[in-house]
Amino acid sequence: MTRLVETRARSKTEAEANLLQRLRARTAVRHGGTLRSVDRFSTAADLWMGRVSDMVADGRRSPGTLDTYRRQLDNHVLPALGEVRLGEISTPLVDSVIRTIKTKVSPATAKSSRSVISGVLGLAVRHGAMASNHVRDAERLEVKPRRRPRALDRSERDACFEALAANPKAVRADLPDLTLFMLSTGVRIGEALGGCGRRWTSIAVRSRSVDR
Repeated sequence: MTRLVETRARSKTEAEANLLQRLRARTAVRHGGTLRSVDRFSTAADLWMGRVSDMVADGRRSPGTLDTYRRQLDNHVLPALGEVRLGEISTPLVDSVIRTIKTKVSPATAKSSRSVISGVLGLAVRHGAMASNHVRDAERLEVKPRRRPRALDRSERDACFEALAANPKAVRADLPDLTLFMLSTGVRIGEALGGCGRRWTSIAVRSRSVDR
């Protein structure tokens, strides 16, 4: 059975490009995956977030990373791309979404949203639902830090620990040891409370003994 496929655009060239893209989407196969080109971006996003959650459980990603991805996905990415079918996503569309987030929200949010979109589309490519990850050809984002980071000097470090030790709430929450552990190892707070959370207290006590 033969079915006609039609597309409309402002020019003949654009209409032909849209037609080719739609034909590729209709003939795309799964290659053993669970996604198809006719599935919506939101479906792939749910599957990708499940993979990220598994990596957090395995200690390969921090809980903070999962929270950031979920926030950017719900607040910025899904409103723009959630209902778009995977086979209809293009580099110009992805580029437009990222630039809009950068203009309306912030460059930092646009950069993390770009990572989310790239992760979802990369999963779609691996499942055979897309031929390529269009984020790769989108415009790169350069995010300048608002302030140059500065390390604490010795007097500031000592004052920080003295203030924590003198605060009963901080002591009950083990913040002095947690702060010392993070300072001694250089890990992020998500890593300290996540994958390293079972070991940080004993390490911090040893580090404090050596420091003294």
